[in-house]
Amino acid sequence: MFEPVSLYKCDSYDYDEVSGVLSKALSDIDGLSFVKPGMIVAIKANLVTGMAPEKAGTTHPQLIKRLCQMITDLGASVVIGDSPGGLYTPVFVKNIYRGCGLTSMVEDLEKELQAKGSKQTVSLNEDFSISDGTFDGKSLRSFIYTGWLDKVDAIINVSKLKSHAMMGMSCAVKNMFGTIPGATKPEYHMRFPEEMAFANVMVDLNEFFKPALYVVDAIDGMEGNGPTAGEKRHIGAILASKRPYALDMACADIINMGINDCQTLKAAYERNLGPKDISEINVVGDASILDIKVLDFKRATSHQSINFEGGGLFNKVKSVAIRTVFNTRPELKKDECIGCKKCFETCPAKAITMVPGKNALTDSESKASQIPQIDRSKCIKCFCCQEFCPKGAMKVHETNLAKVIHKINQGR
Repeated sequence: MFEPVSLYKCDSYDYDEVSGVLSKALSDIDGLSFVKPGMIVAIKANLVTGMAPEKAGTTHPQLIKRLCQMITDLGASVVIGDSPGGLYTPVFVKNIYRGCGLTSMVEDLEKELQAKGSKQTVSLNEDFSISDGTFDGKSLRSFIYTGWLDKVDAIINVSKLKSHAMMGMSCAVKNMFGTIPGATKPEYHMRFPEEMAFANVMVDLNEFFKPALYVVDAIDGMEGNGPTAGEKRHIGAILASKRPYALDMACADIINMGINDCQTLKAAYERNLGPKDISEINVVGDASILDIKVLDFKRATSHQSINFEGGGLFNKVKSVAIRTVFNTRPELKKDECIGCKKCFETCPAKAITMVPGKNALTDSESKASQIPQIDRSKCIKCFCCQEFCPKGAMKVHETNLAKVIHKINQGR
């Protein structure tokens, strides 16, 4: 029923190893069969912020490099792009490209192509136009998206396996949120503050754009305070599929999550687009999920697989109690804050104000030094402040009881 998922071990970003593994992973599923001479193929990477590749927050350039070579060898040209959080402008995005290691990588590839006399090209997107979209989706009806995708013949989604404060996991499905222009992303959090409604935005975007291929960089992932301020965690795999939902289920199982931990998986299942659990997936390749499963992967939140069936006052009381125990929220760690105001600027609910207080750059409290203060009555728990904090000073806070239960569950 679902497209097979190709899973191969890959222990490092050594180019020769990545090259061999990616070739096998795509061969198993005939992943590049859609590529024809003369096409322009978009690689929609995960470039959420301009962090160096070794920090494991963005798609690694070695993986993108090999994919570009495979595509150009088939006679097509490649454009690489994304819309990270922040301004969708040439200056801002080009700095992201540079920080993620893509600028030098593309320059090297272009030299190789020129030396071979190839007509194909590899470039970074420089079209910052905006297009209007309409879609009869679960959440989306009308929306705007990055116009560069109108000028390509096919899209390849190349994501990174990471923890995510709101969705539980950031992987193939979540990566398509990068088609929404950066400065307008907070608007979508305000329009769809409830988790399942927002998850359906992600599914709608995948169904609207319908990428021809999905590849996951799970060599090094990110755990803990993800998707930008967590810790690098070696996983050691590359995965691929022609559709995202079984692929994300495989990735969730690798990091010891399931359908009740990742809202995008639940949204896809409820729409008959994705599997209910790992048993419904056909995994091909040189490894099983058990070979690389990370049982102690640190989550950004404590999404719990606890459901109470039926109505009645008793079940309602239990549901309220569970939500109270596992309630998470963003919380500032003052000694890591630098007072940059990024959280204040990105908060879609305008729940953050800057107030006098000591931060990591000041020795004493004064009006010149400021820290963010969250109005809990306005906070919609979208975790934009946590995701885009450049120093990781915004943390995902959970109750002490939730922490205890989470540790018990991990120990099982």
